[in-house]
Amino acid sequence: MNIPAPSCSPRRLSQAGLKWSTLGLLANVLLSGCTVTVPSITMVEQEQRAKQDQAILFAAQKIPAEPLTLYEAMARSLKYNLDLRQKWMEEALSSKQKDVSQLEMLPRLVASAGYSSRAPVNAAISKSVASGAISQEASVSSDPISRNMDLTLSWNWLDFGLSYFQARQDGNKVLVQREYRRKAAHNLIRDVRFAFWKAAAAQSLERDMVVIRKATGQALEEARKAEQEGLRSPIHALQFQLGMLEVMRQIEKSLADLSLAREDLAVLINLAPGTPYRLCDDSGAMDTALAIGASPETLEQIALSSRPELLIEQYQARIEADETRKAIARLFPGLELNLSENYDGNTYLVNQRWVQAGARLSWNLLQTVTGQSSLDLSDQREEVVRMRRLVAHMAVLSQTRIAYQEYQTARDMLQRAVIENATRQRMQKYSADRSDLGLESQLSAVHAAASLVLGRIQQYEAYARYHNALGHLYATLGLDPLQEEGAHGDIALMVRQLRENEARWQQTIFPSVTPAWISAKEAMVPLPVAGLLWDKAIQDRPAPQAAVTVSEVPQPVSSTLETKPSQRSVPQFVVQVIASGDAVEIDTMVAYLKTKGYQPYVNRVHDGDGHVIMQIWIGRYEKMADAQVAMENYRASEQRPVFVRMLTGR
Repeated sequence: MNIPAPSCSPRRLSQAGLKWSTLGLLANVLLSGCTVTVPSITMVEQEQRAKQDQAILFAAQKIPAEPLTLYEAMARSLKYNLDLRQKWMEEALSSKQKDVSQLEMLPRLVASAGYSSRAPVNAAISKSVASGAISQEASVSSDPISRNMDLTLSWNWLDFGLSYFQARQDGNKVLVQREYRRKAAHNLIRDVRFAFWKAAAAQSLERDMVVIRKATGQALEEARKAEQEGLRSPIHALQFQLGMLEVMRQIEKSLADLSLAREDLAVLINLAPGTPYRLCDDSGAMDTALAIGASPETLEQIALSSRPELLIEQYQARIEADETRKAIARLFPGLELNLSENYDGNTYLVNQRWVQAGARLSWNLLQTVTGQSSLDLSDQREEVVRMRRLVAHMAVLSQTRIAYQEYQTARDMLQRAVIENATRQRMQKYSADRSDLGLESQLSAVHAAASLVLGRIQQYEAYARYHNALGHLYATLGLDPLQEEGAHGDIALMVRQLRENEARWQQTIFPSVTPAWISAKEAMVPLPVAGLLWDKAIQDRPAPQAAVTVSEVPQPVSSTLETKPSQRSVPQFVVQVIASGDAVEIDTMVAYLKTKGYQPYVNRVHDGDGHVIMQIWIGRYEKMADAQVAMENYRASEQRPVFVRMLTGR
């Protein structure tokens, strides 16, 4: 049997090939339209983004025109620090999420509209159920083009309950974010306090370092010449050189660490790198430390009621409790009520508009089986949170004790540094008195002066560590530096609130608000090294700069003021509000104080270079406690950053 071959003409094959090629081309177009290509970021885009970000970083920052005080640095950090601003934004974001969750409890009101078209028409035949006869004539019951609309209001009580508990959880999450922000503020203030005093130490030693480097270089050169010419024993000459080099090495090492604090402080207060700024000490003498009057148990109670970590765990317990309630709510059936108004554009309908109401009860039966596991999981979460809270409780107790001991240790170290520095100062004076007896005594005087600078650096470091321990104690107790409403206020107002808050803390932690010890001979005052060395070692004296002071360029003293020399008898304690050589500044401050009801006293002193510096006192007291109270009252009454300190009579 012969089977004829299929007819495959070239024309039919070409048509089939054209058809498939067209389909392939269409498929490629569709596939290419669904392909997403993500371009990489170019170097030009990176540079533009970096410039924009850098402009944004410091756009809201104002470069300080006056020397920064400690509290002004704190205020600037609270207002401009980027990490803290991020915490504020996270808290605001959490608050917005809470608002959205509350809106989820509202019923649903859904409006919908539709359009459809069909070709050919939806025609159909019908079959009789009774007789089974089939109608041979087709009929339609809908238009080829259909339009419909409806507005439906629905409410599900189960969804409402779950949304209610979710809104409570989100509300507690807002409080959690607030506590995280409080903790960040505590750590920020502690870091600012430590960096400020280290940077202040580096600033106050700038002039001394210029002098001592020059004097040391000349002394080493003299020692080498004496060794070469045989004027001194080679062993003694080398021992002197090694001793001087060792002292300078320690000075350079300590000063390098202190100098880095300027950049740390600039970052904390969000100043652009390289921005010049000066610091001003308005906290009092650098040899005073407050003695803790409160017991460790009292401090523990303060910490347990204020620490952000404990409050966070309490809020987390609320969140987990609501999670358990949500698990219980899911075990119940859901009741949904709905009411809708409908419209259908089909012309074959008798009623194109109608209102519909209904109720629907639904119950996930599997929840009765799996619900127990969900409840057990929720209970376990609550137990974990409870245990975490107990762990945090124990951590707060131990941290409070550690902070208490660290503060006592830092206070003792500061006291020893003050005594050691005073001993170095007396030794340097004896060496300076003998410097005119010969080369040996002159070299010893240089070594003593360098040792004195090292002692000052060590005392500054001890004072910075003391303030770091004080800031750590405040942070451990969970004390807020500012009230909630003052966190974004004016800098001057924030400074005043910071002072008032710390004064209130001190009344609780240090009930006497009185330094436990203070020594007139050991007081840290600007000690110009140039005046302690012989004239041969100092050829070019730099312009005097008072250590961490308000005015930096001395001017002629006003002749209109009644001044009294410092050689006269001085009361034991005085409250000083300004020290400067600028006559205009002195006159302005005296006039201002008189308008405030004070009776200012102008005292004249000389620095190591012979320049006249004027001190304005607002009070002279025989008891240190009275001077301390007057100083605190003056700070509290001023609404601007002020320079005020308590000095001892010398």
